[in-house]
Amino acid sequence: MKQSIPFVSLLLLLIAGLQSSIYAQQDVIQPSFSLSDIPQVDVEARVAKPMPTKSVDGFTESPQMPFSIEGTSGVEHIQTRALVVERQIIGLTQYDLQTNASIDDRLVGGGDALSAGWIMSLELTPFSDRGTGYNFNNGSLWGEQPYERIESVRVGWPSLVHTESGLEVSVTHPGIDTPLWMASREIGSDGAWAEMEIPSDGPFGNLWPRIAVGGPDGNTLHVICVSTPVGNGGELYQGQDGAMLYYRSMDAGSTWEQASFPQLDTTSFTGFDGDTYAIHARDGVVAFAVFNDFMDTFVMISEDNGDNWEYVPVIDFPVDNYMVDDGLPIDGGEDFDGDGIFQEYLNSDGSGDVHVDQYGQVHVVFGGMYYMDADTTDGTTSYFPGTNGLEYWNQSFDVDSSLTIAYAYDIDGSGTLDLEDDIAAYFVSLAGIPSIASSDNADLFVTYSAIREDYTTGSQNYRHLYVVNSNDNGSTWNTDDACDLTPDLDFDGYESVFASLSPDVSDYLDIIYQRDFEPGLHVRGDLDPVDLNDIVHLRLAVADLGDCADIEFEDWVGIAEPFSDGDVVIYPNPASSSIEIVIDRAGSHNVRILDLNGRIIREWATSSMVERVNITDFASGVYIVEVSQGDAHSVYRLAVD
Repeated sequence: MKQSIPFVSLLLLLIAGLQSSIYAQQDVIQPSFSLSDIPQVDVEARVAKPMPTKSVDGFTESPQMPFSIEGTSGVEHIQTRALVVERQIIGLTQYDLQTNASIDDRLVGGGDALSAGWIMSLELTPFSDRGTGYNFNNGSLWGEQPYERIESVRVGWPSLVHTESGLEVSVTHPGIDTPLWMASREIGSDGAWAEMEIPSDGPFGNLWPRIAVGGPDGNTLHVICVSTPVGNGGELYQGQDGAMLYYRSMDAGSTWEQASFPQLDTTSFTGFDGDTYAIHARDGVVAFAVFNDFMDTFVMISEDNGDNWEYVPVIDFPVDNYMVDDGLPIDGGEDFDGDGIFQEYLNSDGSGDVHVDQYGQVHVVFGGMYYMDADTTDGTTSYFPGTNGLEYWNQSFDVDSSLTIAYAYDIDGSGTLDLEDDIAAYFVSLAGIPSIASSDNADLFVTYSAIREDYTTGSQNYRHLYVVNSNDNGSTWNTDDACDLTPDLDFDGYESVFASLSPDVSDYLDIIYQRDFEPGLHVRGDLDPVDLNDIVHLRLAVADLGDCADIEFEDWVGIAEPFSDGDVVIYPNPASSSIEIVIDRAGSHNVRILDLNGRIIREWATSSMVERVNITDFASGVYIVEVSQGDAHSVYRLAVD
């Protein structure tokens, strides 16, 4: 039976047709995947490092003792600060590896229903309390900082969505030999989380999930993950070491079906690494991207809510089914390190994001990375940590075509990036770990972490959090005017990584990220001693992004007079026998000292400016000091030797 097309649907079709026409015009001049026109480290500093042979699964780490460090700034910043960024610490964690590569959706919703999640552990045991740290914002207030995970079992790697039926859903992995774990409840409620395993027909175990929500009624859950690789204690599945798996629920998680992808079988892929993928859905369009090193980087697109999928290559790696130490052809690569041998190959850095905009168009962002496998006897490959460049691709682009939309800046104007010899090991680009979002008119926004020449501990450079945007659906970007969202009036020596941008933007950008005072990680890479890391929420007005050269930060707790920097000082820190808590604010304050399980060790009220506290009976470790006045409160670390 022939049906008429409603006016609104016809209008959307005309808009989509206009966009297709615009994309067709873009096809005339295709960008080229190349990082040669942006600042890089000097040739002498382009040193290859071994690439990890497996991703961290989070089941064997043991924390070391804490430490405290402060950074130094090499330049003076003077800012008028016209753009106001609301900022609040909404959680803490000692488990500092939020992802091995790509960050998933850890912040969803907006307005009066914003849900945030992160990997959290606050114990000085082998992270036995690890799970999802969760907080909710009702439009004016965040909840209290959590000290317990939302799950009843130990899990990691949460990925969050809101369904149209009013559920907030988190999917995680609980073990190397178990199915994925789902927790759900009514959005923002105080009720218990309903928990269940996602039924699986195999394999041995599933790790590093990603979830998206879509479908005609907004209640279809799409989950991708990989089977547990051999290096993480798993087994080969369907001939692959880390097979890509797909789970779909058409009823918001009540029932599930499992599938795999014929396009991703052993014909072209030996397997996939943990966290090197991202997924997003809108209505009936679902897309997931996989960001590889020695394989194709590609996107899979379904226009019928996951029934059928199209394989679309983004970067065509020249060798299918490449195995470590096979030996790459030396006449098809590039000479990134200037040694006269063309054996470096440019691909993604494993860290990227994918997004379906309001018109159903698919957008991909990823860091660029040079790789090589010059030594064919060492059982590993190499990457170049000094590679700089963040790339953008959409469906109008050809294969091996992308647009460089962001990078770490040559701040001193020397022509190269002048960095400390030791680059903190995240195994990604110097401008990487992106997260992408769009508005109702398909304006695009991308957050990413980029290294700074001018902020250093003396041995490593800090990364700051940036945002770039496009007002023409990805054709052009404000690359040279990106907003640095990290500095404040008094201190710029923060390490800011793992940002997650709420995918749907209206009047504001909502972002969470992990912040600490030391570049690199404890769990992976640098293996720094354990420390508390802040989970920070930022909110900034989209209309004010043009003023991003002048930024003012306001610590936002939904009240008129929040705590300011310097209101509370704890000395000494670390301490062994006693501390002084200096409270430079008028009035009475409540003080609590808690351990990392949330247990109250000391609690009292004071109107004094200086409180001396005997801590000789405190066990060595990290504690939390809370100082509050009415609805205002602030949280500080205390390290006890």
